[in-house]
Amino acid sequence: MNITREDMPGRQVALTIELDEDIVSSALDKAYHQMVNQVNIPGFRRGKAPRYMLERYVGTDTLTERAVKNILPQTVQDAIAEQNIEALDVGDVEIVSMAPLQVKVVIVQPPVVELGDYGSIRAEREAVEITPEQVEEVLTNLRRENAPWNKPAEPRPIEEGDMVYLDLEGFTTEGPLEEASRENFPTIVGLSRAGVPDVVNEALTGMSVGEEKDIAGTLPDDYPTQELAGKDVTYHVIVHSMKSQELTPLDEEFAKKLGYDTVDELRESLAKNLQTRADEAAESKQVNSAIEQIIAGSNVEVPEMMVDEELDGMLKTMENRLKEQRLTLRQYFTYGGITEADWREANREHAREHVISNLVLRDFSRRENISVEDSQIEEKIQEMLTPVQEEEREKARELLAGEEFRTAFADQIFERNLFDRLIGIAEGRIQPAPADESAGTSDQTTEEAPGTALDLENVGGAAELLGTQDVDLRSPNETGEAEGGGTPAEAPGLTS
Repeated sequence: MNITREDMPGRQVALTIELDEDIVSSALDKAYHQMVNQVNIPGFRRGKAPRYMLERYVGTDTLTERAVKNILPQTVQDAIAEQNIEALDVGDVEIVSMAPLQVKVVIVQPPVVELGDYGSIRAEREAVEITPEQVEEVLTNLRRENAPWNKPAEPRPIEEGDMVYLDLEGFTTEGPLEEASRENFPTIVGLSRAGVPDVVNEALTGMSVGEEKDIAGTLPDDYPTQELAGKDVTYHVIVHSMKSQELTPLDEEFAKKLGYDTVDELRESLAKNLQTRADEAAESKQVNSAIEQIIAGSNVEVPEMMVDEELDGMLKTMENRLKEQRLTLRQYFTYGGITEADWREANREHAREHVISNLVLRDFSRRENISVEDSQIEEKIQEMLTPVQEEEREKARELLAGEEFRTAFADQIFERNLFDRLIGIAEGRIQPAPADESAGTSDQTTEEAPGTALDLENVGGAAELLGTQDVDLRSPNETGEAEGGGTPAEAPGLTS
């Protein structure tokens, strides 16, 4: 067996394997005996046709392909061992020559992660102070949440905060912009990305019901349809109707509905929760800075297969979020004027960065011996039981102590332990583990440690800041929040 090796980008190796004649002959003979019992050849009983008749009937290439299929697994395994390749997966296989018989196979190698001297990284946490204005903004949003929408008693121009129902068309020099088309579509004036381009949303202020207007704009440079990116666009809008919202009075009755005796108590709680959120955001920024510095000082190579798998996961997550808005992936791509292939290409670099980040954190956690103690899980269970009524506590403890919840808690605690270690090093309070105590910085093939798939984005709306949610004792697989949403639903790709 002669092997020609070609190292390729993206942690791939192409092996062109020329098979020995005696191996090929034996494989063809085996393939013949398999196929002759599966094919009806005129003039012969099944299984009795000679080999030359079978080859004439099904084709020599078909017989050869069956022979290659039979011997390929062992052949590839032997070739990988001979070339001393550590394989993560086997990619494309093709027959490149029939005489002599040669096959080409692409081997995907595991990623390489070589951490640099991360003991020198530095990242400080910003001090953030919540202002009264921020508290009042959240209060206003809370008052809006269940406030009714009504038509104004007297005709008046449209103002910011009004809900407007409109028809919309878009035109470029290339013709109609179909993805911009809207019919009797609701949008809230002053709300960015409220289902219509921002330039249209802004122009609604001052218009009246029944009025029509042409609005000039420019499509963004990153517009999904590449040939339209950066082009001038004219939107034609017709206002059909409008509604305004009368905010709920900010009084003790309003506060009591939210679980507080007075408005001052409500304000105090909001300020406290806003501060907690701000501190969490500041920590996320600090952690991200530390991670970026570690990555910058490390050598990381990832196979494209891992990037493709990450894109698959991103696409599945987006599909689930769209379902919450009663949209399908097909509708999303149609509205945006793009294909799935366009989306994958646009998000490939982001997926690569996420894979690299997780690999680096996984290796960091191994080197720093990040782990989760059973006592930490028990403390978490006790924390979850604190708000539970006494009569329900035993049942809740039994549920929380189950494997599924314990695994979820272990992930959360692992992430917290990792962050604490990373922040301590970034602030110069903790010395990193010596490099010779590392579990290894070569090819990474072990299972991913819990808690390393990090999501540092802020989530949650105004009501969540109150911190009044009950303890959720559903299974972790039964829970999950859809991000986005809002009123009305957004349509992608129309910002200008």
